[in-house]
Amino acid sequence: MNDDVLREIVYHADIRSIFRFCQVNTTLCHQQDFLFQKIYDRFYHQTDMHVYKSTEKTWFQLIKRCYLLEKLRMTLPILNKYSIKELYTLQQLDLTNNQLSALPPEIGQLNHLKVLDLSNNQLSVLPPEMGQMSALQQLSLSYNQLSTLLQEMGRMSHLQELDLSYNQLSELPTEMGQLRDLKYLDLNDNQLSALPPEIGHLSDLQELDLSNNQLNELLPEMGQLSALQVLFLNHNQLSALPQGMGQLSALQELDLSDNKLSVFPPEMGQLCALQYMYVHNNQLSALPPEIGHLRDLQYLDLSHNQLNVLPPEMGQLSALQQLYLHNNQLNALPPEMSQLSHLQKLYLHNNHRDSLHK
Repeated sequence: MNDDVLREIVYHADIRSIFRFCQVNTTLCHQQDFLFQKIYDRFYHQTDMHVYKSTEKTWFQLIKRCYLLEKLRMTLPILNKYSIKELYTLQQLDLTNNQLSALPPEIGQLNHLKVLDLSNNQLSVLPPEMGQMSALQQLSLSYNQLSTLLQEMGRMSHLQELDLSYNQLSELPTEMGQLRDLKYLDLNDNQLSALPPEIGHLSDLQELDLSNNQLNELLPEMGQLSALQVLFLNHNQLSALPQGMGQLSALQELDLSDNKLSVFPPEMGQLCALQYMYVHNNQLSALPPEIGHLRDLQYLDLSHNQLNVLPPEMGQLSALQQLYLHNNQLNALPPEMSQLSHLQKLYLHNNHRDSLHK
């Protein structure tokens, strides 16, 4: 049966006719994902509460018929321990933009689930049974009300993407270090003041977002994240950086803006793969000569600091295309900066002398 026939059935038949169709056609195979989702979208989102209530039992029966269902987007009334038991073949489940305040423990029975999106809900706690979801690869919990995380989360050994942004987390469990396959971790906009040393065990991590937290220091173990390519630390309370930061040899993008940094450590010159660096809105008064080692750097924002001099080695940034130096206390630029042959944008306004504008 082709998709055109399915569409005719879904869009023009009533719910009872669709259900009878499902009873007869028990071998829908790969078309079940399409059919069930379209049926669900059409009928389960109706504003007529009478229709909504009268079809609820039919949904449970329909789920039983769709025994090969792999993808599903649904809302709370259909999510309970009875329906979950019938969804054991699911690989993707989207529960976004509901008003979920809790999850049934039976969600841990979804042993084949690879993608789970629970963002934009009201979850403040997670059931420990979620640790049983060993096949899970992508988990989004953004925009909830989580203040703590499960220790059992460390058992999700195949997890590759974890989004915990826009919650109320004040600490991370040490078990997070067990997520050795993790490549993407978003902790933006929480209340973290420190990180566990075990975060250094995430050797496959490529992108880490810690922006908009309350971090006042970083552990040397951060330098063990050898695969890290993107690191966001903006809008924290950092006053210094650990020497281990220079070991992040794969790092391509680094955001340190809106902190309290007064010193730029020389070890940062070891970030040989760095292409984009944002250090604006800090308290830097000088830069180390080692900054000239960043030969791949294309974008550098040092605006809104307290810089009064630049090292001659700035002229060695041969790939630099955009340089932002406005709102500092610079009196002059080193002559070596004339060697920046690829420079396209240079911002110097609001410095110490008008001669910088010429």
